[in-house]
Amino acid sequence: MRTEQESLSGTRKKISFGMPSEEVDEEIAKYCKKLSKEVEIKGFRKGKAPSSVVRRYFREQIRREVGAQIVSTSLESFVKEQSLTPVGEPELDVPPLEEGKEFSFSVTIDVKPEIDIRDYEGVELQQEEAVVTEEEIAESLRQLQKAHAELEGISEERGAQAGEVVLVDYEGSVEGVAFSGNQKKDVYIEIGPEGARKEMEEALLGVRPGETRESEVEYPENFMNRELAGKKVLYRLTAKKLLRKVLPELDDEFAKDVGPYQGLEDLKGRLQEEVLREKRSRIRRRLEEDLLQELIQRNPFEAPRSLVTARHARMMDDARGHFLSKGLFLEEKTEGYQRLESDLEGLSEKEIKKELILDAVARKESIEVSDADVEQRLQEIARKHDQSLEKVRAEIQKQEDGLALFRRSLLNEKTLDFLLGKSKIKTVAK
Repeated sequence: MRTEQESLSGTRKKISFGMPSEEVDEEIAKYCKKLSKEVEIKGFRKGKAPSSVVRRYFREQIRREVGAQIVSTSLESFVKEQSLTPVGEPELDVPPLEEGKEFSFSVTIDVKPEIDIRDYEGVELQQEEAVVTEEEIAESLRQLQKAHAELEGISEERGAQAGEVVLVDYEGSVEGVAFSGNQKKDVYIEIGPEGARKEMEEALLGVRPGETRESEVEYPENFMNRELAGKKVLYRLTAKKLLRKVLPELDDEFAKDVGPYQGLEDLKGRLQEEVLREKRSRIRRRLEEDLLQELIQRNPFEAPRSLVTARHARMMDDARGHFLSKGLFLEEKTEGYQRLESDLEGLSEKEIKKELILDAVARKESIEVSDADVEQRLQEIARKHDQSLEKVRAEIQKQEDGLALFRRSLLNEKTLDFLLGKSKIKTVAK
């Protein structure tokens, strides 16, 4: 087998292969011999059909399967001989295999860069001091209070005011024509400063029970309901009832109602712990980001293109899912789409580089994740979510490469702990 290697970049290689015609014929003969024992051809006992007959009946299969086998074994042998670590999917340039002719093809692969990681100890970092203020606790308490508010009918003869809720029936039309699902009954609409139905809320301000108001809503071009996308819809809203939100008293009874707390002070203490935990988590993420960005600058290298492309595709899929959850399509061939695509490509490259940096440090420092480490973390997750260990393990294992990815995340965490432990971290007041 003739082989030639061409370096397209620091992590990308093109390997050209050439198998002489006599070797091609040998591979075809071996495959045909094996195939003849497995297939049944009319007029012959199983395994007794002549090679010429097998070749005639299964010509395309033979060319396809033998060609694929040669490509696979040739690439595998080359990678092993050269001690390469391929990543991502290879790009194949493989013409149809022909009997009696040389089989020439090429494979382009990305390989993991050899990172001689340096200067990863003593990195100077700054972190914000994790302090919880009384106002932050009060705001958390207000949000909890709002979440447990109850609706109470308004008996006064007056119009709806900001902050109140209107029970309405409504119907919509586009240029006077009804559309599917245009009628809704018993819909609660809160009149607020940042409501999801801004136009409707504005129309309902001051409305009285029994009164009908009109509201025009213009839907974006990428609205999920394609019947309404890019169109103006006229809604007729009939108010049926006015209601106000009644907030519960912030007292010991409220605390006992919302959870297993002894009283209001106990609840405040738990909220303080939650806010502090979130702050510390945010500070930790910022530290990790700053540290890895510094290490990438100190150890420049190229990220394999195939890994970046795969990560970028996954991020774009996530973005589409995010838009769909808000009732919108991620429209292609728009300026916004192109900007998002470009931003996520840059982010994808950064994420791949971070992972490769962590992998290089872990290998150099012999940082590993044991089965005991995995078991301990699974138990922590089970306790936190009040689930059985078996259920947590099953949920992870049913995902593609779930346990391997879980182990990888633990390794990254241990490596980051090691790096931050070797860093010079200064805490500054906010």
